[in-house]
Amino acid sequence: MKTQLDKSFEVPQGTDLVWEHLIDPEKIMDCVPGVTIDEKVGDNHYKGKVGMKFGPMGVKYDADIHYNEIDKANRKIIITGEGVDSKGNGNAEMMMTIDLIERAEGGVKLDAIMDVTVNGKIAQFGSRLITTVSNQLFKQFVSNFSKKLAVAEAATSA
Repeated sequence: MKTQLDKSFEVPQGTDLVWEHLIDPEKIMDCVPGVTIDEKVGDNHYKGKVGMKFGPMGVKYDADIHYNEIDKANRKIIITGEGVDSKGNGNAEMMMTIDLIERAEGGVKLDAIMDVTVNGKIAQFGSRLITTVSNQLFKQFVSNFSKKLAVAEAATSA
């Protein structure tokens, strides 16, 4: 089952600080609920875990995460992830494109497009439930990322 999610949000911090956090998995991945980075395998390639609940069922994926493109000049990042359910109940793939747009009034707008493919038991719940769960996870991510940026900004100006 395949679904696409288009999301946008704004933060008041400057482009350089936001960019620095987005390209560093140590700074960004802990903002995503249920995601942990276990090791750096190579340049822009990481192994980790992705866990989440879909209604009555939870999944935990062993994941490979790649920063496929880090285009600083155009402020664009493409991240892919592939995961296999640790219990053998399926797999998932995700490709996310993030564009940073500097706002004239200050701050940054982030546009994200996520293409998600889920196979196995989770797919039987359908795209509506997956979209609902993804929306909740995205809200939590925005909240966590915004707080982390505010702390980093305060530390920089102190």
